[in-house]
Amino acid sequence: MSTPAPPHLAQRAWGIAAVVIVVLSVLPTLLVLILVATVDEQYAWLLIVTFAVLVAGGSAAMLAGLVGVVFAAIRRRGFLWPVIGTVLGIGLVAVASLILAIGG
Repeated sequence: MSTPAPPHLAQRAWGIAAVVIVVLSVLPTLLVLILVATVDEQYAWLLIVTFAVLVAGGSAAMLAGLVGVVFAAIRRRGFLWPVIGTVLGIGLVAVASLILAIGG
């Protein structure tokens, strides 16, 4: 009988953590956009703070996803969640950069 394969715990945890970081960094920006659209346009200054959170969260998610990819590469399996987290982090930073480039 062969030995059972070790579980994908490390790479899966880093990948899911990256996705959670992306979601948690997008929520403040969405809440401020809803606030600006529905209540008062004077709250738009909060977007300066939330864009900083957006870029920092995207960078942290990208790094967490890359750590998961490294774990997956060492074990040669379990690439799904880390790659999703890395791509979401890169996409978040890219979208924030495009928004700031177009608006500025």
